[in-house]
Amino acid sequence: MSATPAKGAQRQARDFTFIKPQARRLTEYEALTVHQQPDALGFDRPAANLTEVEWYLLRSDGRPLWDPDSTRLRCDDWYAYRDPAQHWQRTYVRHQEQQETSVARVTEDAGLDGALAALDARWVRDMLCGHYRAWSFFDYAIFRALAPAQREALSDTLGNVLCFQSFDHLRHAQDVVIYLVELENYHGAVDDGLGKQQWLEAPEYQPARRLAEDIMATNDWAELMVGLNLVVGSYLQRIATSDLVRRMALPNNDPVAAHIVMTAERDRRRNIAATEALVKMVLDGPHAAHNRDVIAGWLADWGARAVAAAEALAPMFGRAPVAAVSYAESEAAARAATDPLLTGLGFAPLAGGAR
Repeated sequence: MSATPAKGAQRQARDFTFIKPQARRLTEYEALTVHQQPDALGFDRPAANLTEVEWYLLRSDGRPLWDPDSTRLRCDDWYAYRDPAQHWQRTYVRHQEQQETSVARVTEDAGLDGALAALDARWVRDMLCGHYRAWSFFDYAIFRALAPAQREALSDTLGNVLCFQSFDHLRHAQDVVIYLVELENYHGAVDDGLGKQQWLEAPEYQPARRLAEDIMATNDWAELMVGLNLVVGSYLQRIATSDLVRRMALPNNDPVAAHIVMTAERDRRRNIAATEALVKMVLDGPHAAHNRDVIAGWLADWGARAVAAAEALAPMFGRAPVAAVSYAESEAAARAATDPLLTGLGFAPLAGGAR
C-alpha cells in the first residue's frame, strides 16, 4: 500500500500554461523569462485596443512602452524568440563570475612568478597601452549602445540577450584597465594615457572611432544585434583583439592578455549564436521577404565600415616585438570565419577590402 504524502509536502511545480515552450517541456529559462515584459500588443491587451485604463502601457508621449517601429524588422510574435544559451540573471552572473575569477588568478600568478615584470617594454607600451587600451573605448561604445537597445527590444527574451551582451562589452573594456593597473605594479612601461591619445588622434583608429560613434547613434535594436555580431564581432573584433592581442600575446610572453581575450571570445560565440537564432526566426514567416531585404542592406552597410576600420589597423601588426601574424593572414582568417556565417543564413559574403 502506497504511503499518503504528508500535508505540506513538496509538490512538483506546475508549468506556466500561458507560456508556449520551445520543446516539449517548459525550461527554467522560459519560466523565468518569457512574458516578464508586458506585451502591449497581445498578451497584456487581448482586445488589441489601448484604452485610458491601460495607461501603464503608454509612454508619457502616448506611444506604447514597446513600439513596433523600434526596428525595421517585422515579426508577428517576438516572444517566440529563445536564447540558445538559455541565460537568465543567475546563470549569466555565475558564468561571468567564473570568467573573472580565472582572469584574476592568471594575473596574480603571472605577477608572482615574474612573467609580468619580464614583458618587453615595447609590448607593454605599443600593444597593451597603445592598442588594447585604445580598443577598450570601442567596447565601451558598444556597451553604451546596447544598454538603451535592450530597453526597446520587443520581447523579454530579446531584451535579456541585448542586456547581457552590453555587460559583456563593459566587462571586456574594464578588464583591460584592471590588467594595466595591476601591471603597473610590476612594469615601468605602463602609460594608461597613451590609449586615449591613440583613440583620439592616431590615424589607425579613426575609422573604428567613426564606427563607434555610428554604433552609439543607431536606434534600431535589431540592426545593432545583427551588425555587431554578424559583422563587427565575427570580423572586426577577430582582427583587433583575437589576432592583434591574443595571437600576438603568447609569442610575446604575455599569458594574461591572451586569457582575457579568450574569455571575450567565449562571449562573442554566444552572441553570434543568439543573433543567428534571431535572423532565422524573422526569415521564417510572412514577413520573410521584407526582413531579408532589410538585413541584407544592414550587412552591406556594416560590412563596408568594418572593413575600413580593419584596414586602418594594418600598421599595428608590425608594432609587436614578435609579430606572430600579419595583417593579410589575420584578414583572411576573419573572412574565413565571417563569410560562411553570412552565406549559411542566405546572405552574400563580406564585400570590399582585400581578398
